[in-house]
Amino acid sequence: MPKLKPSILLTLCLFWACQLMASTSPIDIKLGMSVALTGPASEIGKQLALGSQIYFEQLNKQGGIHGALIKLDVRDDGYEPNHTVNNTRYFIYEEKVHALFGYMGTPTTSAIKSMLEHAQTPLLMPYTGAAFLRENPQFKVFNLRASYLDEAKEQINYLVDELGHSKIALLIQADEFGITLQKSLTAALKMKGLKPQAIGRFRRNTNEVEKALRLISKSEATAVAMVGTYEPLAQFILLSQKQNTQFTFTSVSFVSSEDLLKKISGPSKIMITEVVPSPISCEGRICEQFRRTIKSRSLPLTHAIFEGYLNALVFSRAARMCPLPYNTTCTLDALENVINQDLELRHLFEIKPEQKKLPIFRSYHS
Repeated sequence: MPKLKPSILLTLCLFWACQLMASTSPIDIKLGMSVALTGPASEIGKQLALGSQIYFEQLNKQGGIHGALIKLDVRDDGYEPNHTVNNTRYFIYEEKVHALFGYMGTPTTSAIKSMLEHAQTPLLMPYTGAAFLRENPQFKVFNLRASYLDEAKEQINYLVDELGHSKIALLIQADEFGITLQKSLTAALKMKGLKPQAIGRFRRNTNEVEKALRLISKSEATAVAMVGTYEPLAQFILLSQKQNTQFTFTSVSFVSSEDLLKKISGPSKIMITEVVPSPISCEGRICEQFRRTIKSRSLPLTHAIFEGYLNALVFSRAARMCPLPYNTTCTLDALENVINQDLELRHLFEIKPEQKKLPIFRSYHS
């Protein structure tokens, strides 16, 4: 398993040490973040947390939001729903946070639905495109990222319309995340008059993909739309390379494209849908400031760090539109309007005047 560079780990440790030592003012804004800091999906969680911490640290040094500092409490759930439930109970009932922020994963966020409905503590910028967060939720939520259905449509358009594939198999993580994407990918295929050539599954937080590879290899599929985290998907690609199977691969943004692609040696045609633009090539003041900050800390330019940074930036710009003390209703209303009103953000996400949805971006490996 790849490890974060020592510089990233040191930076995270310093952030958390400062968080523990800092006193909290009655007007400070408290956010709770549950992500994987250990386990096979930990690179994603560490990078998301780091991106948000970097932005909030900069903001707090400049006086915060009208004098209120942002206090982000990051807790590890290992990408396991029962740990997410425990973290959320702590945030809501002991820490009494103003909002839950940047939660990672579909099965983990699904596990806290009843608490969200009961407490009505807002869930802001979850790192998932799941439908239950978008289709008439009975709790307060703000989604910055595009939906998994939008990502699925982009992948199927790429495979069918651009590359001419008609036999497309699915590799699915066997949990709610996988079920959500299976439905979205199947719906996108149906729009093209197709259905999955085969569906292989594997357990969450494992690399046990051999059985799925045997099933898919026998199906005459020429492309595989993959749903999971970077380690099992990389294992699937590497095993298919060993048996000289020439698949075209796609995956959704949750995989963490940099962590997946750096594990792949040799040629493989891979396209990953992204919900934020490339932190390396995007243009505008936000991108330039992010790159300068990351360079000064000797950190990698990754989509996950950038998404965490943007989550914090968008939240802060919305919160600044509201008076203190922190008001949930005002902040949620401001979040709904900030993308439409903020020209820098519209330029960053390449949103055209008539466009209502955030676009889908792409990363490639060949």
